[in-house]
This record gives sequence, structure tokens and C-alpha cells, in this order.
Amino acid sequence: MKTIPISDLRQRVAEVIDDVGSSDEPTVVLQRSRKAAYIVNPERYERDQAELGSLRRELFLGEVREAEAEYQAGEARHFDDVEDLLDELRA
Repeated sequence: MKTIPISDLRQRVAEVIDDVGSSDEPTVVLQRSRKAAYIVNPERYERDQAELGSLRRELFLGEVREAEAEYQAGEARHFDDVEDLLDELRA
């Protein structure tokens, strides 16, 4: 992964954008030697976002299946109201 100080980015922004556009790797922008931003080509960003969305969906569906199995096995917990549920979740 490439890194570039923000001062260099200011002077070479077009060149850096061209480099990022032709690479699948992000470039890290450093400000005071710390990571301040990532520059990623659009195709990589969109691909990563789609993959993240799929993973979130799989995780959610897995949790729904687990909850359904617990319910079918009689292991479900019942709450009288939303406040009781929220108290349980916060504990």
C-alpha cells in the first residue's frame, strides 16, 4: 500500500489520482505522520461496498435463523414491553 504525505498530495493531486485509478491498492494520505485518509479507485470501492453488504446480509440472515431455531426449540425469551428488551440488551 502506498503512502503519501498530505503536503505531497497537494502538489501532485492529479498524478496521485491517476496512480490510484490504475491500481487496485489504496493510497494512504498521511498528516503529521498519521493516517488521515485513504484514496481508492472507484471500482475497488464499489466492489468492497458490495462485498460488505453481502457479508452483512449473510450475518443478519444467520442471526435470524439462529433466533428461529431458538424459538422452535422453546428457548425464546419473552419481554412484556420494549423497555424490558432494551434493558436486557444494555446489560
